Amino acid sequence: MKKLAVLLVALFVAAPAFAGDNGILKLSLWDDIAVALPNNTQTVRGIDVGIGSNTNSIYGLQWDLLVSKAGELRGINEALAVAKINEGYGINGAWIYARSNRLYGLQSAIVDINDSHFGGAQFGIVNFAHGTLIGAQVGIYNQVEDLHGVQLGIVNNAHHITQGLQLGIVNIAKNGWFPVMVLVNGRF
Repeated sequence: MKKLAVLLVALFVAAPAFAGDNGILKLSLWDDIAVALPNNTQTVRGIDVGIGSNTNSIYGLQWDLLVSKAGELRGINEALAVAKINEGYGINGAWIYARSNRLYGLQSAIVDINDSHFGGAQFGIVNFAHGTLIGAQVGIYNQVEDLHGVQLGIVNNAHHITQGLQLGIVNIAKNGWFPVMVLVNGRF
């Protein structure tokens, strides 16, 4: 335990030497009310933890108790209630609600929403991809504008399938094999 404490103290003492204009540790109370080591609270290359945080860029881990928001993500954005990002690569997840504009990676919550382009997998009870999905949606209800991949759920709804497969009890796709199919629908 003493070795771990000494290592953490050494890391924080040496942080200014390699962090530049970025914070390596940010502790957030709410939104922009935060303290960061060594200096910048809007670009974090390390760990951002708190109750609710709002950060421009995360390169590492952002974990908050209630709400976690990031403009750009390269890593993990997690919260117990709500996790939001504008664009990024990595994981965007929460227990209740996860939202992204452009994401390449994994999105997981009870309700997942992607507003533009998604590459990867959405795992939730309800999944929405309002733009193009390249990958998979797994949930009870899945909805996508343009599908390039797989939907697995009880009800799957695709406005357009470019190339993909729907597996579920009810599968809706205007340009699928049939507009509504039971068990399987798709287009290749």
